[in-house]
Amino acid sequence: MSDTPTASPDSREELRRRWLAHAAAAFDLMFHPDHQVDLITFDQREARACELGRDLTTWLIEQHTNADEMAHPTADRQVLCPRCGRPARRKIDPGAPQGRRLTGLSGEVQLRRDQFTCTACRVVFFPPGP
Repeated sequence: MSDTPTASPDSREELRRRWLAHAAAAFDLMFHPDHQVDLITFDQREARACELGRDLTTWLIEQHTNADEMAHPTADRQVLCPRCGRPARRKIDPGAPQGRRLTGLSGEVQLRRDQFTCTACRVVFFPPGP
């Protein structure tokens, strides 16, 4: 996976707008007057804050990983089989990436990456990147 996903300034600003909306929703869940009856003890407050923090962390990881150029390689980019090194072919249409769930430190993350197959090895894989 590359260090910095490529994103146009417009898509980056859209992502920032969505991030701020997501963070605002987390803030509202923590501080909205209707939710204060559930947040009396320190443990309840800490649990809610940690839950919201994990949600925000997961969102950032999903967005960053799914924006990576190897999640959706262009049609002219050759993807090699990790087992034999031969060129692989895209298993599905480029516009419909497969979902894949991973469990990380912050919880379950939904990744959307194009899937490839090697006709020689008969292995199906998601390109890990360089």
